[in-house]
Amino acid sequence: MRAIPDSMDAAIVAAIDDRLAKVAIDDGVRIVWAIESGSRAWGFPSPDSDYDARVLSWVRASHAQLDTQLWRAVTEWLASDWPFGSVEYAPRA
Repeated sequence: MRAIPDSMDAAIVAAIDDRLAKVAIDDGVRIVWAIESGSRAWGFPSPDSDYDARVLSWVRASHAQLDTQLWRAVTEWLASDWPFGSVEYAPRA
């Protein structure tokens, strides 16, 4: 399912699609759900736009013991390899 308004710049949509495809190939992951959210992603940052990207991850309840390990791995990966300057990802206490 995909819902992108016709008013969105097709070049920006294509750039986001290309970036997601590159991440999937380069990192050997399957992106099962991606949401382009926020004004920066669409090329019109607003003064109250805090993040370039928001990232979510989860594990099944049957594998809950992997949650901390996944969180650490994703946090490190975002810090070292993602091209975004400001990323929101599952803050922990």
